[in-house]
Amino acid sequence: MYSQRSPPPNGFQQYSPQIQPNYEQQQQGSMQQILQYGANGGGGGQPQQMVVQQVGDDEYNRLLKNYRLAHERIEDQRLQMLEQEKQNASLRKHIALLEGGEAGGVSVVGAHSAGGGGSTVDDFTIKNSSSGLERRINRWAADTLSAHARAAPPPPPGTDVAAFAHLALIPLAEALYSDIDTVNNSPFLLGLAQQGFDYPGLGIVVQSLLRHVMSLMLSDGIVNQLLVTNSAEANQELTKLHEQLFNREPLVASVWRRQTFSAAVETLGPAMALSIFGEHMPSLFNLINPAPTLSPALSDVLEASYTFSRMLHASKSPVGGAGGEGSGFYRAFCPVIGSQLDPTQLELIKKCYRCERGEPERVGACLFPGLVKESAIDTTPLPPQTSLRANGGAPPPKKKRETRRVVVRRAQVICECALAAAHGGARAPPQQQQQVQQGYQIPQ
Repeated sequence: MYSQRSPPPNGFQQYSPQIQPNYEQQQQGSMQQILQYGANGGGGGQPQQMVVQQVGDDEYNRLLKNYRLAHERIEDQRLQMLEQEKQNASLRKHIALLEGGEAGGVSVVGAHSAGGGGSTVDDFTIKNSSSGLERRINRWAADTLSAHARAAPPPPPGTDVAAFAHLALIPLAEALYSDIDTVNNSPFLLGLAQQGFDYPGLGIVVQSLLRHVMSLMLSDGIVNQLLVTNSAEANQELTKLHEQLFNREPLVASVWRRQTFSAAVETLGPAMALSIFGEHMPSLFNLINPAPTLSPALSDVLEASYTFSRMLHASKSPVGGAGGEGSGFYRAFCPVIGSQLDPTQLELIKKCYRCERGEPERVGACLFPGLVKESAIDTTPLPPQTSLRANGGAPPPKKKRETRRVVVRRAQVICECALAAAHGGARAPPQQQQQVQQGYQIPQ
């Protein structure tokens, strides 16, 4: 037999109940030293006596029950969030299937895929397409101007031809003056009308107003209207229905709009085209298109404008943000003649020195409308946190939504002083000569 003080030959101490209390006392002493070391800030300072608060069984059971309830509440919230994510994923997949596309991924396309229901269109594609349409409208205005100039009767013998070149444009100016409602807001254009448009620099004025009236037709008659059928009444009803859906559920309105445009007509019929031009430019249309059919030049502009509108409305817009994914809607705007220049929405095609000096300047004409993207953003506040002991949860907060507008492309305009300085300013109307000299620097 081995004694308790002499270890066994294999080097292990033999277990004995008599030495176990000493071992427990040694462990308790070491634990107290560690706690005192931490309480003294790492050994510095005087040792402090540990105070151990005794908790009764009832209090312990109550705390344990509250912790258990809190963990159950967190677990329930986690399961609810997982269920919501599953429902959202299922809804997005269902929407993609309704649009005729695949469930995952979107592609960026241009105007050639305007009829595809599952495609998207980005801002860069819109800017490129709008630039091409702007050049087409500018070419139409220049051709219309030159056609009327060539059709003018020859001047009397022995007179200056340049002095009578603008007289052939007076019928165009009068028709444009009667078609544009806000033309009286410009003092320069109002002065021209009072003088019978007998102004040597009438060419650039008429060309700018031609582009302005075409921009009005593109904005109010094509882009901001859902032209789906060849019936004007049906298109108006569809436009009203889309506005109501967009105000209530933007995502549903976006899906409905793309599905509707997927079944839209490829080209507008002759009767529909004549009604659009007759509504937005009646006097000018009767002057430049006296025939009962649409001229090829106007037909090309209308076809390009309708293709541009279908590209905007029949494709997805990659709108980010909570609650606004894929619910973007494009609208066109045309600034009013005589309104103040706004650099955030307007872009001058000619340099205006009055704006650079900080002086106020007005819009002379809109050469191409601007585009804004409206998207609905969900601003519903988060539900308030309820107490753990509450029997029922608080009612959900009222759903709130705001419409966010982003300028995708600024409107192309020409200022009023640039129109007045088109012919050098020397032979401009007298009431505008001082404004020309101070406002616009004539390029050499």
